[in-house]
Amino acid sequence: MPSETKTTNTQTTNLPPAANQNPFVGFDPMTAWTQGQAALHQMMADAFGRMTSFAEEYASLESQFVTRAQGAVSNWAQLTSDAIAYGAQLTAQARKAGLENAKKLTSVA
Repeated sequence: MPSETKTTNTQTTNLPPAANQNPFVGFDPMTAWTQGQAALHQMMADAFGRMTSFAEEYASLESQFVTRAQGAVSNWAQLTSDAIAYGAQLTAQARKAGLENAKKLTSVA
């Protein structure tokens, strides 16, 4: 059969040259480790700095709290002392008024 055409089945694999290479060639684990450690060190240093700043601010607020608490206690102590003194004054006046009234009652009778 002369009218037959010959077909040749030639499959060639045309893969890009990069596919034939190792994909991890450009990856250096020691460099990645060093960069990771440097980043972690920087994060920890920043966190420590923020913690130190917070502790200083907290100490300042705590000092203000103690000063205010001592002032409040002093005020309450002064108010209590004044209330006791006023109570003593009132009882002295009541005793004096009671004696005067008793004296008036005895002199009337």
